[in-house]
Amino acid sequence: MRRITQIAIVTAIIMVATSASQAQVRFGVKGGITLNELKWDKEIISKDNRAGFTLGFMIEIGMPVVGLGIDASVLYAHRQDDMYLEDNLQDIKLKRDYLDIPLNVKYKIQIPVLCKIISPFVTTGPDFALMLSDTDKGDFKTRKWNTSWNVGFGAELFRKIQIHANYGIGLTKAFEYIGKEMDSTPIKGKDKLWTITAVYMF
Repeated sequence: MRRITQIAIVTAIIMVATSASQAQVRFGVKGGITLNELKWDKEIISKDNRAGFTLGFMIEIGMPVVGLGIDASVLYAHRQDDMYLEDNLQDIKLKRDYLDIPLNVKYKIQIPVLCKIISPFVTTGPDFALMLSDTDKGDFKTRKWNTSWNVGFGAELFRKIQIHANYGIGLTKAFEYIGKEMDSTPIKGKDKLWTITAVYMF
């Protein structure tokens, strides 16, 4: 997975470098909601999906190849988690704040006549999240930096508003947990989350 991420980043940089003189560059304000789930590698932790939010800025660079481009965002992201620890019968509520940087390859489907009204698109690419703050929960150890892979779809309306639904699959662990009744082997948890955003493009 790490190699796939590196290839995606290098490819995006090459695309920008070779096409910058002809590219269409646009900026936008981005905001939305997230639905987060932690995927643990053992079943002693039960969890509920919790809603959070994200807010920030996006840049979109359209390439000379029809419909192909990239977008990158710098976002503040707030995530929440509700869990029940079956080994000590304890409810845990976690809150996490991140600087979130998704980098997507985007393909817009150009429909003649309709493209000025609506342009569907698909996206994929890596997402890098740097933790800004979290709640201290003792036996839980949070990772300060984690990576996920995004796959999404959406539509641009009137060349101004983009609605985007995105699913992020955690590639690196977000948490480790070692309970009082466990051996020294930690349980590892990864983020899996849906994000629905709206962008207003300038």
